[in-house]
Amino acid sequence: MTFMTIFLQMLTLCIPIVGGIVAARAGFLDQKMNTALTRLVMNITLPCMVVSSVGANETLPKTPVLLTLLAASTAGYAIAAIIAYAITALMRTPATERSAWHFSITFGNVGFIGYPALSAIFGPQAVLYAAIANIPFNLFNFSIGAAMVKAGAQDAQGQRALSLGNRLRELARDAANPTFFASFILLALVLLGIHDLGILGDGLTTIGNFTTPAVLLMLGSTLASYNAREMLGNWRAYVAGAARLILVPCAILFILGGFVTDPLAQGVLVVGSAMPAASNGVLFSLLYGVDPKPMMQANFVTIVASILTIPLIALMV
Repeated sequence: MTFMTIFLQMLTLCIPIVGGIVAARAGFLDQKMNTALTRLVMNITLPCMVVSSVGANETLPKTPVLLTLLAASTAGYAIAAIIAYAITALMRTPATERSAWHFSITFGNVGFIGYPALSAIFGPQAVLYAAIANIPFNLFNFSIGAAMVKAGAQDAQGQRALSLGNRLRELARDAANPTFFASFILLALVLLGIHDLGILGDGLTTIGNFTTPAVLLMLGSTLASYNAREMLGNWRAYVAGAARLILVPCAILFILGGFVTDPLAQGVLVVGSAMPAASNGVLFSLLYGVDPKPMMQANFVTIVASILTIPLIALMV
């Protein structure tokens, strides 16, 4: 595909985002509504979208392809984390902002934005590959990612770290979410060679189809709550954004591209790693008493810039 083709597909996704901004300005969408929609999407519609994606593939990918993708995705987060810590150190980041840049560079928005974007670029069959590739995200984001932010809060407040047992219990609780379980259900269906769920699949698809418009409207509503001038005022957000959107996917392509030979799997792995900063970093910041402003700045900058960078990365695979 050409740059313009992919760019237009990304631009198509921007129209509902603009609709969300308008809806927020008009008072139809507010924080309470966004919270309710987020819970609906994360607990109901997104898991349905993941499981029903098995029906979007007439021929299921072979087991070695999926296991290779799963391993490469896991390695990709290790690469991203190394880059995050290196970039944060080079920026001489204040202790109060360190966890924000660690998190924003390491974790992309592979769920809310990733599924719609990958489906638009590679077709509905990409959702299956994305769901498999996102299993490590669900493990690491709600465990290591939360720990990154929590460590920043503890450093700032002089608190002692949790014991190993308490930390493991928290990690298990945070990682156990409906989308995570849906990904394993999908993996089991693929390994068993099941791709036609019949009426159940049709029903799940109908529910899952609500995910993309709901997510994009919520994204627009969230952007409307930001002060653009304030969000663009931190130079570290641009450096972190360049690392998240360009450096991380390029490093993953260079290091892991040769191990993932299936074209669609490689495309999902690389382009999926080029998504904007994960939005739940803001939620972690609020939860653990960390200033959410740097995380919000990273979200704002990467969301806007990704309209151009995602098509560029997609052309590389």
